[in-house]
Amino acid sequence: YDHAFIYESGTLKPLTVQALQEEHFRLIEVPFRPTAENFSKFFYEKMTEKGYDVQEIAVYETPNNCAIYSEN
Repeated sequence: YDHAFIYESGTLKPLTVQALQEEHFRLIEVPFRPTAENFSKFFYEKMTEKGYDVQEIAVYETPNNCAIYSEN
């Protein structure tokens, strides 16, 4: 997900997506609003689906600000 343009499904016009693709942007479409809070939950779910024993996931927006997700 690093160095990519991440956007929520249905939020960009098809011509916008096409223009970004023509400019060789790396596009990632996700079914949720791409916030640190939502990504921490998304990564937690992906890791537990793969069998990892995950306690919590932290997604940093800046060196001093992060969103943390855990089941508890």
